[in-house]
Amino acid sequence: MELVAGYCHFYGGEQCVYALCGGGLEIWVLSSRGWRSLATPINIAYFWLSIWMTLSTFTAFDVGIAAGGLANFLPYFLLAATTSYVVRTSAQFIHLMWLFVLSSLLVSSFGILQALIDRPDWIFPKVIFDSYPIPMGFSSDRRIQSFFGHFNETAIYLLMILPIAFHFAVGKVKSITKSQRVIAAIALALGISVLIMTGSRNAWGLALIGAVLVAIYYRQWKLVVGFAVITLAIAWAVFGSRFGLGGEGLRSLLPQGFVNRLISTVDPRMGDFASTSDRLNAWQFASSLISEHPIQGWGLRNFTKVAASMNFNLRGLPHEHNLFLAIAVGSGIPALIAFVGILGKTIWLASGKLVISETEGISMIVAIAVILFLLSCCLDLVLYEPRISMLLWYFLGSLEGVATQKSNDR
Repeated sequence: MELVAGYCHFYGGEQCVYALCGGGLEIWVLSSRGWRSLATPINIAYFWLSIWMTLSTFTAFDVGIAAGGLANFLPYFLLAATTSYVVRTSAQFIHLMWLFVLSSLLVSSFGILQALIDRPDWIFPKVIFDSYPIPMGFSSDRRIQSFFGHFNETAIYLLMILPIAFHFAVGKVKSITKSQRVIAAIALALGISVLIMTGSRNAWGLALIGAVLVAIYYRQWKLVVGFAVITLAIAWAVFGSRFGLGGEGLRSLLPQGFVNRLISTVDPRMGDFASTSDRLNAWQFASSLISEHPIQGWGLRNFTKVAASMNFNLRGLPHEHNLFLAIAVGSGIPALIAFVGILGKTIWLASGKLVISETEGISMIVAIAVILFLLSCCLDLVLYEPRISMLLWYFLGSLEGVATQKSNDR
């Protein structure tokens, strides 16, 4: 109950619905099959990581906040474990991924609706989403957030869904119908449109990386070269003049808002550079905290509390803006190594030839989606958004489930 209370304290009451839905799945599996049904090597690793994170809570700077911070990890570890038990066949796995693509239509369509109405003074009824206002239009800096509380959360959500939608849309999965392919293509088009309108520089760059990774997997080397040329051309147009390399002519062909959004990443004279500067400031402080307590950490979600006690100015940032630093600061370097090891092992299992063949390539595409999420975590920390966190652990759990079953069959 303490974990649930801490969870609701951080995110608001309506977000507990997502925790309760996931919790219902967990309780059903545990009560009907017992904990031994979940005892795979990866799930055992989740268990020991949970023990370590719990023990590190007792030595936290603020034990109460750290206990609440456990809600960002422990329930989701169990969710991944139970998902790995429920999703065991290729058909189940493909169907689950199709449902995620289908559900993304609601998020993308609402984002498009916001852009068409463009009345930011109109607020979506808070009786449904009480923790944050959802304006029916662009923000002051011309960005769209859809149903999420922040633009970057919307962007990362779509970033994880789009590769899967693309895989369905181009006909790589033969077991779905033509109408499903059409729906996937619509989801892909709408998702790309809203991703662009979120104004997330992180997601824009990762979308190109994701396109290259998918093209490499498809062995479409011309596409790989094409994406590489496009990326270099954009980089030259946006950043070339700053480093004395030209590119002004090409820059004039790009939307000015797009150019300004990118160049503000490295130009201190532009207002959006503050987000880059603030991140660098937070990362420097996080690194110093890790060097002081490298083993047990300072307690999950204690970053801002410790900064305040040391009179360190985080410039308004609510967290480390880096998942890996957040885990190391919160529970120490051993927890970070275990976390990365578990996710790496899951991705490795999903990339096995037998698993890829049986799932019609979806396992590799989902692994790419997880990799894109982890890359996004180098610059931001959207894991604290429950819906994105649940999506991630459903991905990881289903990847482990289908990969483990194929391994046992072999």
